[in-house]
Amino acid sequence: MIEIERKFLVTALPAELPEGTQILQGYLSHDEHSEVRIRQYGNKHFLTVKEGSGLTRQESEIEISALQFQSLWPATEGRRLEKVRSLIRHGSSMIELDRYQGSLEPLLIAEVEFSSIEESERFEKPGYLGLEVTEEDAYRNLSLAIHGIPDEASLRCQIGALPYLICRGVPHLVIITNSAQSRWIVPKGHPEPGMSRQEVAIMEAMEEAGVIGNCVHRFHGTCHRKGDHPLHIYPLKVTTVLKKWPEMEFRKREVLPVQKALKMISDPELSACIQRLVARLIN
Repeated sequence: MIEIERKFLVTALPAELPEGTQILQGYLSHDEHSEVRIRQYGNKHFLTVKEGSGLTRQESEIEISALQFQSLWPATEGRRLEKVRSLIRHGSSMIELDRYQGSLEPLLIAEVEFSSIEESERFEKPGYLGLEVTEEDAYRNLSLAIHGIPDEASLRCQIGALPYLICRGVPHLVIITNSAQSRWIVPKGHPEPGMSRQEVAIMEAMEEAGVIGNCVHRFHGTCHRKGDHPLHIYPLKVTTVLKKWPEMEFRKREVLPVQKALKMISDPELSACIQRLVARLIN
């Protein structure tokens, strides 16, 4: 099933906090796009496979026996966490407030699931929910289980856009040069206070590449570059290509078929990330 979920840091516990349920979970395997975990939720046990990241993810889950859980548990060594979950009704939404235990204490995170992206965008959070961390990989349970509570350095990143459009039935990419016009890249910038990552991607695409469009809700890609902060890239379906734009004097722009565009990009990590995103867009 498709999981549509937003995640927030909790600034303070609500005055009336329902009694919680103990959760014990560990990860059997993981890669950039998927994870396999086992979880003990109260007296029940589950095996779950999740694919994707951010707002929407694909999830498959089956209930397993306590004996099966216990036999798999040793394989999660070094990738475990404990938390207590309380369920809080807020309007038509159910907030899952997690109080992390052990080395992750006193971390507090709330998750809210929705039936549609539109419903998630209409959500008005209560006062005890603070910064949204839906798109922050450092606050994924997998990352918390492996690396612990994130520090400031691990939260630093850049936000990029991958503008694309279909010309005569052929997928094209919009690429630009850096400000020195020495290499070809995608529009990118740094997080902005009060703006979502998708909003930053849309802004950078307009300012640097002179294109207007909408981010694809389903996914994004992360480019890990040696010695640099992660670059989170959001596919952006172009609706308008501007003739004049803010940084046109500092950058060159090309609209090219995918393979030609990829040949222009010299950064191998960036090229590989773009290829993965395009493959998922087309399929």
